[in-house]
Amino acid sequence: MPVLPSRRQLPSVPLESGEFTEVVLRGRLSDPAGVGRLTARVEAFVGHRVGASRWIMLTDRRLLVLAPFPREGDWFDVVFDRREVSASRGVKHGDVITVELSTPRGRQTLRVPARLRSEVGRFIRALRR
Repeated sequence: MPVLPSRRQLPSVPLESGEFTEVVLRGRLSDPAGVGRLTARVEAFVGHRVGASRWIMLTDRRLLVLAPFPREGDWFDVVFDRREVSASRGVKHGDVITVELSTPRGRQTLRVPARLRSEVGRFIRALRR
């Protein structure tokens, strides 16, 4: 039994009026120079995901990372303006696809299960438009 409950379905998230969702992923976004660097290296070396994932939504205006336990008025941990985010091509390491993102906070790494390859491709193409 997991210590933290997982959400198999995306919770109903309030978006701004006129905003719509383009791509939804289940993965992890971390700063390679920050706390997540050790986990990222272990995942790249082993080729499997380690730890919990988050819902990552790309809308027509923003890139959103949902909070692990969203509450009313506190839905997102990370919010970036989509125009300020760019993505490199994904690199597969075993069962993990790694995508490097350039954001206002600097370089970020997105790690997603390899079974979501088509969604990752849609995510990258959407950010390159």
